[in-house]
Amino acid sequence: MKDTHEYLVNTKFPQFNLYDDKRKIVTEEDFSGKWNVIFFYPKDESPGCTIQSCSFRDKYEEFNNLGVQIFGVSSDSVSSHKRFKEKYNLQYSLLSDKAGELAKSLVLKKNLGILHARVTLIVDPQGMITYVHTSQLGVTGHVRKALKEIKAQGK
Repeated sequence: MKDTHEYLVNTKFPQFNLYDDKRKIVTEEDFSGKWNVIFFYPKDESPGCTIQSCSFRDKYEEFNNLGVQIFGVSSDSVSSHKRFKEKYNLQYSLLSDKAGELAKSLVLKKNLGILHARVTLIVDPQGMITYVHTSQLGVTGHVRKALKEIKAQGK
């Protein structure tokens, strides 16, 4: 599937206020001054989302060594994220976009009108979106392409 969220490149990442898996509030201020990979995924524990999340886990050190923060985002609850993170030993924060406000502010389209978008964004230290990858099925490609793009952007 072709990237359908390319309109986001060179736009400012929106303001937001979400709880992470530790019930700590995370805002766009937490992105400031750092490179960030934010990946939106449909559902904790679903097969594709588990593979994608574990792929980011397996490449975490590589991103971390480049000074890149990783955030996973879905509409699942904080407690669901906490269980999911512990079960799969995920080192990065999972943000609960329960009401879908962040996804709506980015105008992330649902696939077939029902499945939450699977979209990975790279946000630079100034808060600008520099890269977008959309693919509902190629779940490990999100990690590979984000890492390649971070390196290409001089990180």
